[in-house]
Amino acid sequence: MVGGLPVDESFPEAIINDVLRAAARELDRVTPTTLMGIDAGAVLRSAADSFVNGVVARTGQEFAHGLRDALDAVSAQTYEGRASFGSLVLAPREHPAVSVDIRFEHETPVTVPSLFRTVLEMSGSGLRLLTDGREVYGLGAINASYDEASEQCFLIDIVGNGAWELRHQDEPLLRVDHGQPSVAVDAMDKGTFADTVRRVFGNQAEAEALWEMAQACSRQQHGTMLVVHPDAAAEGKRLLPQAFTIMPATLGEKAFHTLTKIDGAVLVAPDAQCHAVGVILDGAATGTGDGSRGARYNSAIRYLAGEGKGSMVIIVSEDGTIDLLPKLMRRVRRETVQAVVDQFAEAVADEEDYEKLARLNRACEKLEFYMTAPQCEAMNDARESIEERRWTEERVRLQVVPVQPHPAMDDSYFVDPV
Repeated sequence: MVGGLPVDESFPEAIINDVLRAAARELDRVTPTTLMGIDAGAVLRSAADSFVNGVVARTGQEFAHGLRDALDAVSAQTYEGRASFGSLVLAPREHPAVSVDIRFEHETPVTVPSLFRTVLEMSGSGLRLLTDGREVYGLGAINASYDEASEQCFLIDIVGNGAWELRHQDEPLLRVDHGQPSVAVDAMDKGTFADTVRRVFGNQAEAEALWEMAQACSRQQHGTMLVVHPDAAAEGKRLLPQAFTIMPATLGEKAFHTLTKIDGAVLVAPDAQCHAVGVILDGAATGTGDGSRGARYNSAIRYLAGEGKGSMVIIVSEDGTIDLLPKLMRRVRRETVQAVVDQFAEAVADEEDYEKLARLNRACEKLEFYMTAPQCEAMNDARESIEERRWTEERVRLQVVPVQPHPAMDDSYFVDPV
């Protein structure tokens, strides 16, 4: 509750409340319809409005609306051809935990995109724009005395190309890309990163040092790539002259920022020693790329399928999206896969009802990637038995695509490898 009015505690809560309101409206119809006319995109946008308005209400602004639209507009604006990058502190005015380094004599309404975009260009170097949700009134930062439990000071990062994120300290709350809201998640999970390093390079890799480099990579305001190759020295020489080789060195954030100003990837070894910069990756087209992604992402896909096989790539796109390749499936236990297949086969043999069989079939589908040839054969036989029974009882038969062992599957995907 803020000012006696209920506010959503999170974006997922706002979505749930919006769906419930839509359902209530449908139930209130004098003439019921057979289908609920709910637009999922409209629900998400409405929920994002409600959530952002609730966050603004925490700063003391009553009936403050329009901040989400303003952030959508400014993130899509350019300044002298440059994409929008910047950050803001959203907090009550004169909050004791907000230090004001520069105060504007004439405040800028956030609802005027061109002016908002101009002042956004001033943020950086440790200073963020200060706003109460209605106007930008200066430059400053949240200091160390801030009590997180009060939940009154928030951070907004404009990450360019129509994208922005709202967070409270280090906790992501909401991300919007080109007007489409989504639940914000950490750009890169440390646990997933460390697991990928171990599975690609073994225990000899310097996972912590590589993580620091990946973090420096993720903080770049322009797109870049970090390639970790098992033999980076030889790979750097192979890629000459489409790379600048350097004496092996561990890069700090300042050096990393400087060296990534040019096009191309940074090439490092598993021990986090950098061997080349400005690397243009090679590789033949394999048909496994993503047409909705840019050249940087697809060149990494081609590289990993060719000469870069056995490497790891961190890709930072212009809109702040971060990808870690290869995308490895989670690891599971062998007995888990076998138990699910056995349970499905037993249910088919016992001629359980179709609803239960469908539920068990869905459980098997989630684990198809991990199945061995005998397990795939057992799955196919069980599904064929179901369709024969269905044909006998109902004269109906569903077409089922046979399961085959996945070519990328190996023992590394099991928690208990042989």
